[in-house]
Amino acid sequence: MRVAVVIPAFNEEASIGAVVRATRALELAPRVIVVDDASGDRTGEEARAAGATVLSLVFNGGIGAAVQAGLRFALEDAPDLVVRVDGDGQHDPDDIPRLVEVLVSQKAQLVLASRYLSKGGLQTTRARRIGIAWFSLMLRWVCGLTITDPTSGFWAADREAAELLLAQYSSDYPEVDSLVYLHRKGHAIVEVPVVMKPRSGGVSSIQGPRSLFYMVKVTLALLMQRVTPR
Repeated sequence: MRVAVVIPAFNEEASIGAVVRATRALELAPRVIVVDDASGDRTGEEARAAGATVLSLVFNGGIGAAVQAGLRFALEDAPDLVVRVDGDGQHDPDDIPRLVEVLVSQKAQLVLASRYLSKGGLQTTRARRIGIAWFSLMLRWVCGLTITDPTSGFWAADREAAELLLAQYSSDYPEVDSLVYLHRKGHAIVEVPVVMKPRSGGVSSIQGPRSLFYMVKVTLALLMQRVTPR
């Protein structure tokens, strides 16, 4: 089985090397692709030194654009599965084989890691938990999909689902919107419990006023999905 791991990263020089090394050490022997989203630090150099293939974007396009670039590059090599992992150290690469095993054994098209099924590790701030609960409620209302951690960002997808995401992944804050899209296309989505960790370094791009902007933008996107024909 050929597995490609896409890691979007922006100013993650403190953590990206360890993430890449842990991922490359897996028995799956995945191909590791780091998308350096025009970082202002040594993210690209650290990822390359750890053994990753590095795509260096010439300007900062946001998380969705970085993932889309990584998907396009990964799919050119026709992998069986694609895994998406954050570069900040919150997602444990040791969980990747379990996501892949569930994807294969349950014949799902997307397996999403959830920190809220395990009730351990990093649970985020109260404000973010409220926001995530709101998105979960919206997902049930929009398309009847029950997901506990829709903004997880840690997933494994088969090639067909990855190709659909490549065509549809929005350039900014795409996680929740993409779940609706895949569900409406008839793709099975399964969650598995994981324990997430605090960031190894750097700062989140979603904080302060940007958090409110995120909430409004994603809510509007979901409302549009609600009124858009399947």
